[in-house]
Amino acid sequence: MLSQKKSLGWDNCISIILVLIIILIPLVFYKYSLPTFEPAKNLALYSLAVIAFTLVSLKFIITEHLSWQKTELDKPLFMYLLYGSLSLLWSVNIYHSILTLPMFFVGPVLFFIITNSIREQKKINILLLAIIFVGTLMGTYGILQYMGIDFQMWVGNVGRSQVMGLFGNVNYFAEYLISPLTLSVGLFLSKEKLLNRFFLFLSVIIIGTTLLVTFTRGSYLAVGISISVMLLLYHKSASSLSDKRYYKRIILYGLLLVIIALVIVYIPHPLNQENTSLGRLRSRVTPEALTSGHNALRRMATWQYTWMMIKDRFILGSGLGTFEYLSLKYQADFFTLNGNRDVYPHGFAGEAHNEYLQTWSELGLIGFLLFLSIIVIFYRLLFWNLKEMTDSQRATIISLSGGVTAVLIDAIFGFPFQLPASLSLFWIFFGLAIAQIITANQKKIEPIEEGKHKASKIASGEKVNQNSRRIPFRKVLLSFFVAAISVVLIVLLIRPFMAHIYWYHGNKQLNGGRKNAAIGYFEEALKWNPWQGQMYYFIGNILTDGHITQLALEYYHKAEKFIDYHYLSQNIAENYLRQGKVNQAIPYLEKAIQYQSSKERMLQFQLRLGNIYLTQKDYQNAEKIFNSAIHNKPDSAELYYGLAQAYIGLGNEESARETLQKVINLAPESKVAGYAGTLLKKFELQNTISGDTVE
Repeated sequence: MLSQKKSLGWDNCISIILVLIIILIPLVFYKYSLPTFEPAKNLALYSLAVIAFTLVSLKFIITEHLSWQKTELDKPLFMYLLYGSLSLLWSVNIYHSILTLPMFFVGPVLFFIITNSIREQKKINILLLAIIFVGTLMGTYGILQYMGIDFQMWVGNVGRSQVMGLFGNVNYFAEYLISPLTLSVGLFLSKEKLLNRFFLFLSVIIIGTTLLVTFTRGSYLAVGISISVMLLLYHKSASSLSDKRYYKRIILYGLLLVIIALVIVYIPHPLNQENTSLGRLRSRVTPEALTSGHNALRRMATWQYTWMMIKDRFILGSGLGTFEYLSLKYQADFFTLNGNRDVYPHGFAGEAHNEYLQTWSELGLIGFLLFLSIIVIFYRLLFWNLKEMTDSQRATIISLSGGVTAVLIDAIFGFPFQLPASLSLFWIFFGLAIAQIITANQKKIEPIEEGKHKASKIASGEKVNQNSRRIPFRKVLLSFFVAAISVVLIVLLIRPFMAHIYWYHGNKQLNGGRKNAAIGYFEEALKWNPWQGQMYYFIGNILTDGHITQLALEYYHKAEKFIDYHYLSQNIAENYLRQGKVNQAIPYLEKAIQYQSSKERMLQFQLRLGNIYLTQKDYQNAEKIFNSAIHNKPDSAELYYGLAQAYIGLGNEESARETLQKVINLAPESKVAGYAGTLLKKFELQNTISGDTVE
């Protein structure tokens, strides 16, 4: 009995940490880091998760009552974490993989914390209340932002981007809102009164309104599907005929509301004109915007070159967290195929905008199937246990599953598992749903109790103090060991955050033209996180501007190990050319051409590389590069002149003559036309001399 009371005390402390995660992650940011929002949220999430896991470990040590709650999800989750960790062995960039580990581990760790510490309905309800309260608070702030009422530091944001909460991005904000919104809707739809109905109604209105004015289409779809799933679950699991009729009426009312909403949005009337809120919503959900708009085409391009990544490493993947490092390379390869550069807009995607494709690309088919097995087992447990629950328990688990469903649907179009607020809520919902099943049906999921024998002795009044001197020392030693590991982990997690702070200050100095001071801050950032590739890149840029070429190259090559930027290759090539090292510059120029954002930007590098090939008398490669450039700009006399020189070098006089004449036709008054005319006259003279010689 004493052991159980001590265990309860530890569980209460863990519950407080979980409440802090729910409250702090959406709210916390640090103005003097770059970026402003994500680093602070990541640090808060990781640190609180470490503290919570430490408390779970200390609970087992001090109470000597190891009660690991066994569930069907344990093995697939352990295997998923193990496989993700093993992917570091074949990762294409181990630095990215190691830096991604905290985000990869924190979700499942939260799940295990919840299932092993939340065992009372009261605690589940407190956590649900905290989620809805914070979601409503953030929703209220979002409405104020839409009305133009905000802190002075965010006034630069305009349009839909001004509704960003404390996330720095409207899409990130929307991906957070879908979880508390679906939870509120699910509890509100239930016949059981778990929380105050007026409070739930108010939350639905506030969070729903804010989500609408984010104009985020993927989130609309996610919420719509999750509400439909919740209604079907309520109807299917209803214990009485009257309950089935109740939920059937709600389904019909819901369909009616959808029809009315579609009419209001799509049928033209004064309230949905172009400059109105409904008009902006309408423009976001037209068939054209959904299929051929800029964002839609960017996403299609990203998905297609993500599939190219998958095909290259189908079984094992490229390694945890490596998508961003490979993104530009595969985008460049994609744009060389089938005229894709003419169809799809150029950009940079740090995420695949589809969690399933990104998981497959990084962890291969094995990791992808492990992830899917976790989801399948979750829903199987849900369906198996719904009928045997009380109405209030059923309402809780259906509402939580609605939040899980919303995130899984949103993951088709976004990347909620890369965002600390969305990720933490997903796994909290996941864990609370299983905790609700455990609470409702203790007989089916039995705990492993290694301390059971000793606990029974205490309960029966037997003396167990024969080893009273040895046990406290062992507890102290183990507790100190666990606490020390936790401190080390938190210190390691702080280091990337500190690097982001120095990045901010370095960037501020750079924008002010104080380049030497900026280098000092960037160097300090590297002391905290030597894998922060952006710092090497920025220092390389400053040194390049100062024509300190050799040192600039050293920093650029260090940056190459950690990042891949649009302009990194061309900057390396430029420095090699300044040193006269043409052969070293050529592969970087070739890469720079493919990384350019438009055909127009490609031309200057193609012309430069073509001229280098001509200088080196590599006429075959010169021909290829000029022909490729002419394909992009067929009216360039300068490119045709370079191609003509390549033909001359290859001894192809007929093609050279035709190309030189093309130069004259395209730009008869230009210098290159004069050069072309001279070469043509030279050819004619040579032919005349040849003819006279023959005669």
